Amino acid sequence: MMYKKMTISCVIAVCALLPGTITFAAGPSTGTSTGEYHAPDSQLTALITVLLEENPGIRSVWADSRSRYAKVDQAGSLPDPMLAYRYFVEAPETRVGPQEHALEISQGIPWNSKRRLQAEQARLLADGSTWIAADRERAEVARLKKAYFEAAYLQEAIRILGEEKSLLERFEQIALTRYATGKGIQQSIVKVQTDISRLADTGFALRERLDVVVDRLAVMIGRPGTPPALSPITLPFDDWTVDAAELERSAAEIHPAVLAVETKIEAGQTGTRRRVLEKRPDFLVGLGYTLVGSRNDPAGILSPPPDNGNDILGVTVGVKIPLYRKKIRAGVAEAEQAVNRDVQALQSVRNDLRYRVQQSMTRIESLTERGRLYDKVIIPQAEQALASAESAYSTGRLGFLDLLDAERILFMSRLAFHRLVADTWIAASELEEAIGRPFPSIAEESSR
Repeated sequence: MMYKKMTISCVIAVCALLPGTITFAAGPSTGTSTGEYHAPDSQLTALITVLLEENPGIRSVWADSRSRYAKVDQAGSLPDPMLAYRYFVEAPETRVGPQEHALEISQGIPWNSKRRLQAEQARLLADGSTWIAADRERAEVARLKKAYFEAAYLQEAIRILGEEKSLLERFEQIALTRYATGKGIQQSIVKVQTDISRLADTGFALRERLDVVVDRLAVMIGRPGTPPALSPITLPFDDWTVDAAELERSAAEIHPAVLAVETKIEAGQTGTRRRVLEKRPDFLVGLGYTLVGSRNDPAGILSPPPDNGNDILGVTVGVKIPLYRKKIRAGVAEAEQAVNRDVQALQSVRNDLRYRVQQSMTRIESLTERGRLYDKVIIPQAEQALASAESAYSTGRLGFLDLLDAERILFMSRLAFHRLVADTWIAASELEEAIGRPFPSIAEESSR
């Protein structure tokens, strides 16, 4: 596709979609992506598109899945026929002449249903590999989204820091003016300049962190050394209404990890039925042709037999006798225990997913509640406090250090709020990974 040759910024422009659920669909029998993912903006949609196309880990697991489908026809095929040639170093003499060469071809024929069950088991294992690949893909998308949301927070923190720096520089000019007129103290100037220097150092650290996150995004999408040119990211502060029981049911029923184990169990049950058929015999049919020379001994020369030198055509029929029943019973028991193991593994996977869903939902609820508190109460109060402090400082009723404290409280409150917003989206990506379908879905978005 053409966009593989473009820069990341061009990819984002070409792939721009409306926010919402994006689908990269196919089915387990195709060995390609089956994912549906939510993206709050078109830039993330574009990055997910590139990730699914070019991430080496994702491409590797899907290639492995496709290779397993190629094994289905192999499993259901007859064994290769055997062609054999025999040369008689000392030709045995027969009534019609010496045997000189022999050519034989034989074909093994397994018992009815053995090949069908082998092919069915191979197909189920291939389907299972598709769900394993889908699970890996979903984990990679979750990692990408977490990094993207972290980048969103760092961008916002750098922006807020710039605004605070501008505000402090304005305060610095006020402090210098008041000091020059004898109304201020030098300590105020030192304090605000120290805070400005602190912001410069913090801004440098934030930009370093953002560079690291963007480089990580480049590695994830399969383009190390070519960091994406991220546009400013604005994450909405959402309050989702979700049905916990429904999400847990979704995780336990449709998650790729669950479907992978369920398919493996079905493949194991099919393999058990195939092992039982080992007690049934397999067959062998063959055709042989022996070249016979003419008799050149004195008796043959004097009185050659009527069919002197005639070649021999023979038919072979064989049967494999399943005599060692202890070995067969052990094979069946092994297959049955493998199925029991996978049944227990399925329960373990479901329990783990339920825990991850509950953990993510608890985090989302806690983060949302705290974010609402900052958005509706703490930040407005901090803004009012700063405005009141500025007014009081201008009339001399409040000291400069008190003004800086009010400004710092507002700055820290805004940073804390955007940290909560980013963490909420990170928790949402973890929940999406745990339930195996988009979160938030269209229904959950419409319920806000």
